[in-house]
Amino acid sequence: MQFLQQQQPSNPIVIAGDIHSSWVHDLKTDFNNPNSPTVATEFVGTSISSDFPEAFIPPTVAALSANPHTKFFDGKNRGYVRCHLTQNTWQSDYRIVSTIREPNASISTLASFVVPNGRPGAEQT
Repeated sequence: MQFLQQQQPSNPIVIAGDIHSSWVHDLKTDFNNPNSPTVATEFVGTSISSDFPEAFIPPTVAALSANPHTKFFDGKNRGYVRCHLTQNTWQSDYRIVSTIREPNASISTLASFVVPNGRPGAEQT
């Protein structure tokens, strides 16, 4: 985080995944200080076939208010993250499937986030 703060790239993105849940985080220089600079954005994609343990969802949701850098969490749905890049924006769409048991399952967008060029941090659209 210190490197990102020192080098100040215009809008660094971190892509992570397969922790069986979906997340969006603003990455901060000091996570204990919500007013510290946001230096990057992290998009975490779920697994399309593996479940997040249902028992973990309530405590995770309860912890979100203590983590204002977390912009999004979903542990109920399976899917993937579709990213669209232009010179001005990065957009991540959290796509979910209606079921993993049918090859012709419907697909929909659960949430979308944009990171404008030059301004790290996720904005839900």
